[in-house]
Amino acid sequence: MTTGRSLRIGEALLGGGLFALGALIAVETMLTPSAGRGVVGPALFPYLISAGLMLVALSLLREAFAGHIAHDGGLELDLRAVMLVAAGLAAQFLLIEYLGWIPAAALLFVAVARAFGNRRFFVNAAFGLVLSGATFAVFNYGLDLNLPIGTVGEWFLPAE
Repeated sequence: MTTGRSLRIGEALLGGGLFALGALIAVETMLTPSAGRGVVGPALFPYLISAGLMLVALSLLREAFAGHIAHDGGLELDLRAVMLVAAGLAAQFLLIEYLGWIPAAALLFVAVARAFGNRRFFVNAAFGLVLSGATFAVFNYGLDLNLPIGTVGEWFLPAE
């Protein structure tokens, strides 16, 4: 186990990466011409996400440089959990156009639930389908912002 005042390399790298990601999102949002310059508009949520990422990153960096142990076991990073979440995000990114939002987001939900230690695959898949279906309905029908239905989903649409 590491002493209480040593640098936590894994947490420092994660904090630095999160801060860089938050800064990148902020810069890209500023450079987007359609973002608008009003107080509330399309740029609001990317700025909020950017600020949230940078605040979490600063907290991680403070803990890493202060040398506090994040867990009782002294482990720096659960690489398996990080890889499961990364695999879920990659699968969603690669499958969203073909499968559509609902199954791709449900697959991501299953991967993240497994990364957090939940082993109930079918229960997680059911919750993922319900949550992704609800977000699909809210965005497509409530907010009139179209999430992708996917090539597979188009097979079930009535012919026009």
